[in-house]
Formats: sequence, structure tokens, C-alpha cells
Amino acid sequence: MTTYRPRELAAELGYTNESRPGRVVREYLRERYPEHTGLWELDEAQADDVRANVQRSS
Repeated sequence: MTTYRPRELAAELGYTNESRPGRVVREYLRERYPEHTGLWELDEAQADDVRANVQRSS
């Protein structure tokens, strides 16, 4: 099973100049999954959700 980290997804979406890599993805994830605690290791479905709902960097 492939897992994804917020930093990887943020880079995929074009967020390469963040001071805290993956921040934009983690912010979305905190809103979407407020009950989650700890490190983010996303499965394919969660990663697809991020890709569909986090705007690409311009």
C-alpha cells in the first residue's frame, strides 16, 4: 500500500517555496479530519481528496 505525506502532496501541487513544507495540505487535512492526531500518512483515497480540494500553487 502506498502512503503519502503532506510534504509530498504539496510539492506535487506546486507548493515548493513554503517555509514549512506541506503546510497548505496539513491545513486542509485539519479541517477535513479534525479528529486526527499525530503524523499524517495518507492512503490513496485521502491523497486523491487532497488533490481534488487543495488548489494548485500559481
